Amino acid sequence: MIVDTHAHLHFEDFENIIDGIFYNSLKSGVKKIITVGTDDADSRSALNFAQANSKNKYGLKIYASAGIHPHEAKLGEDGLLTIKELLDNPEYSKVLVAIGECGLDYFKNFSSKEEQIIMLKWQLDLAQSYNLPVIFHIREAWQDFYSIIKDYPKVRGVIHSFTGGEAELEKALDLKLYLGINGIVTFSKDEDQIEAVKKIPLSNLLLETDCPFLSPVPMRGKVNEPSYLTYTLDFLSKLKDVSVVNLSNATTENAERLFGI
Repeated sequence: MIVDTHAHLHFEDFENIIDGIFYNSLKSGVKKIITVGTDDADSRSALNFAQANSKNKYGLKIYASAGIHPHEAKLGEDGLLTIKELLDNPEYSKVLVAIGECGLDYFKNFSSKEEQIIMLKWQLDLAQSYNLPVIFHIREAWQDFYSIIKDYPKVRGVIHSFTGGEAELEKALDLKLYLGINGIVTFSKDEDQIEAVKKIPLSNLLLETDCPFLSPVPMRGKVNEPSYLTYTLDFLSKLKDVSVVNLSNATTENAERLFGI
């Protein structure tokens, strides 16, 4: 069994083809999927999707997260209050498994650095209060992220779509964080990044697609989906010289442990 720990199945890209996506997932061995919220309204959509598909005919387990992406940090306290409302809603208790994705993104800066830092800290406070893991989005903001997260020693989580190098990996491991690896690794030309992925201990590794984005080789140019996770798995098996079975077992156990699924 494989777990896709970061997807966006509630996006409109899948609206009319979700049955086929579920079928493909089952056939490929991807039997648990977390669809991830990116702002207040999108998080509600993710939770509604997970709840509506919790008893699908393929037996897939669909979960969701709720959070404010750093691009949307300008939503401020109103956005955060909606996230708290979702966390408090008993209707979502069986499918809501994490806060996020949240974090810092200084590459695009769609929200100011100050807004992003405030929103990240607010969500870290929520994670501690609700005892939920966090799905982090970090891009070109490593120094600030590690400076902030060290003040929240009880927070557990995963750095989604990890593209850091060995220095960033070492700090993540010191904080006992998980690293989410997706299709980027199959086409990256960054040698430091590839070396870092190679050195991620199996005990800290998670698999993800970030679908509909980041399709792995050989599916570049197509809408990504959970079943494509097998291509990333095969690539990692060769890169790390670990069998597909051992990789599948380890990453599944990690996902189940972190998210309680």
